[in-house]
Amino acid sequence: MSKHTLDSTIHRFFAIQFNQAFWKMLSKPSITVEEGYELIDIAHASNHHWRFAGTALHKQRGAYVIARVYLAVGRPDTAMIYAKRCMEMTNENPEGIKDFDYAFAHEILWKCTDAKGLTEEAAKHKAEARRLGDLIVDSEDKKIFDGDFETVYTKVINN
Repeated sequence: MSKHTLDSTIHRFFAIQFNQAFWKMLSKPSITVEEGYELIDIAHASNHHWRFAGTALHKQRGAYVIARVYLAVGRPDTAMIYAKRCMEMTNENPEGIKDFDYAFAHEILWKCTDAKGLTEEAAKHKAEARRLGDLIVDSEDKKIFDGDFETVYTKVINN
């Protein structure tokens, strides 16, 4: 039996489609339980396709997004796994990494540690996220970071 593999162009197409879908869902003020499961599936699907069509930077950003998704659906323990992975990958300085990637890596660790009640660790990551956020050069990137910095990711999940 031959192993079927998808062309990297197809993987890239699906990675982008799923990426756009989860950002659209994350922008909702609240989600249902079913949408929460869908959001998890979409984030993992996007990350899976980036494994075949992307770079180390796509994987780093994918880990961030998965952490953010799990935090949004009220799963801080699982979010923390991906937040730590995001930080590990950020510290490897993948090609193409931007100043905002460092700020966001600390931002997601802050919010995960805070959600788990680890207040001292959360405060350190919050301060570092803010410091790095203040160093973001591009004004649009800085505006996005500043907006996300003030955002609570846990959604009110309606049944």
